[in-house]
Amino acid sequence: MGFLERLRSSLTYPIAATLVLVTVVPMVAVGLALISSSRTHLTTVENRFLGRQAVSLAGELSLFVDTHRTQLQSAARALAAAELIDADGFGELLQGMANEPGRAFVSLQIVPTEGIGAFAALPNLNPATVRLIDAAVQEAHLRTVRGEAVQEVLLELPTGEAPKAIFAFPLRSRDGEIWGSLSGALDLGPLQDRLGANTYAGLMVSVVDDRGRVVISSRPEMRRIDASASPLVRDFLSNPQRLTLTYEHPLGDQGEVLASMAPAGVLGWGVLIERPAAEAYAPVRTNQLRTLGLIALAALVALGIGFALSRRLITPLQSLAATTSQLADGNLTVRATVRGADEIALLGSNFNNMAGNIEALVRRLRQALRQNQELFLETIRTLAAAIDAKDPYTRGHSERVASYAMAISRHLGLSQEEVFRVHIAAILHDVGKLGIRDGILNKPGGLSDEEFEVMRQHPAIGAQIMSPIRMLKDIIPGIRNHHETWDGTGYPDRLKGEQIPMVARIIGVSDTFDAMTTTRPYQQAMTLDYVLTKMRSMVGSRFDPKVIDAFTAAVSAGDISPPTQGSQELSPEVS
Repeated sequence: MGFLERLRSSLTYPIAATLVLVTVVPMVAVGLALISSSRTHLTTVENRFLGRQAVSLAGELSLFVDTHRTQLQSAARALAAAELIDADGFGELLQGMANEPGRAFVSLQIVPTEGIGAFAALPNLNPATVRLIDAAVQEAHLRTVRGEAVQEVLLELPTGEAPKAIFAFPLRSRDGEIWGSLSGALDLGPLQDRLGANTYAGLMVSVVDDRGRVVISSRPEMRRIDASASPLVRDFLSNPQRLTLTYEHPLGDQGEVLASMAPAGVLGWGVLIERPAAEAYAPVRTNQLRTLGLIALAALVALGIGFALSRRLITPLQSLAATTSQLADGNLTVRATVRGADEIALLGSNFNNMAGNIEALVRRLRQALRQNQELFLETIRTLAAAIDAKDPYTRGHSERVASYAMAISRHLGLSQEEVFRVHIAAILHDVGKLGIRDGILNKPGGLSDEEFEVMRQHPAIGAQIMSPIRMLKDIIPGIRNHHETWDGTGYPDRLKGEQIPMVARIIGVSDTFDAMTTTRPYQQAMTLDYVLTKMRSMVGSRFDPKVIDAFTAAVSAGDISPPTQGSQELSPEVS
């Protein structure tokens, strides 16, 4: 088949060639190249910007901390010769230092090695914070009197409190002896506010200590979090210098970030600045949208050119799809409309042939199923008639019980399949009587204890008779257990309450109703009112309350009615 013949017989080639080769593929290729170039350039620019910002903030942080540390150290040198100042003098001196403009110390303490020291603190400090600061200062004092200068950060503070930097310097007399210490708690709140300022909107800025913990951050919830899982922080801890990196953020839901980190020069800290890649690459997304717009325009032009050809392909496919959906929904008479001689027309023709074959096959299967069901039911009814024929006084008993049981099942809301199983089980519920001697079955008077014990075996005998028939396994519980009672005194298994299969409970009610409303050798048929009253009195002892409710509803609706009316003076034999 030549190329021109392929074009005439199939619409796939010209449509695919028109749409793909005209504009879409070239536009996509050019767009991806432009986007990749823009992303690379933007990444370089963003990294430079983040690096400059990290260095600038590191300088500000270093200046803030160094300034206050130097001021406190200078005060310590000035106080070194004042070891004879009393506690009140210390207090006035510290209060003056605390009130100097620009100071950020929230607590200052002079602690002599011997005697009582003095302190000055902001009046609005949280008592819990004061206790933590005092504990840190006491520890710092012990180290300071040994000649150390202490500088550390207090992170474990109450919620809402900014971290505090603890500085402590020894106080030496003129002869070089240490006579006390000067300690200060520097509030890092101003740095916290600086990181959260609008200048850095869109950036995530954190100060990380030499163990990778976040000291302060533009996001307060990040404080005290271990950031060493970040690859940039991990590299910085091993090599504290200016670094820039792009990575997946290990904390929160930030996704990919661009980040830069610079050493602050104080306390081993580093300033970490991160920016979500989604925000950094917003201009790239704008270019993407523009590129997509151009691609869409080119695609529309291509679609316009191929519209006439595509209609020939799509319209018959839609019609065929709708036809197959109807077939799938069960409409076996539906057929596809076939036009032309291309592949779709051939597909439609094949579909019609297949649908016809399926319809014929399903028709034959339904007919066979219907015949099998009818044969099955007739066989069951014949067997039931044979059972009833053994006892002339119970002729028609199985059919009546089946009718009552089906009515009760429907009022219980059972499914159609469950009602069918109840129907079959009810018809066969007395099949075990085939194994009982006629002398016992047809005895005109009451049964002796031995004879009654033999009669009680018929449910188990019936279950045994039916057990080899696999398709009847679901109805065997109805045959075996229809003489069980709700209080567990029935037979043969002495089941109780919900242990009794529902089909057996239904048959038990139906069987009792028929026994009380038909004339037997040992009793006359009773009136409907008497039977209903008597059966309601046995709720909870003999019968399931739910089944009796459904039975009563069926009687009220006229779905159940006794075959005869008689006297109510004789007690029923319902065993």
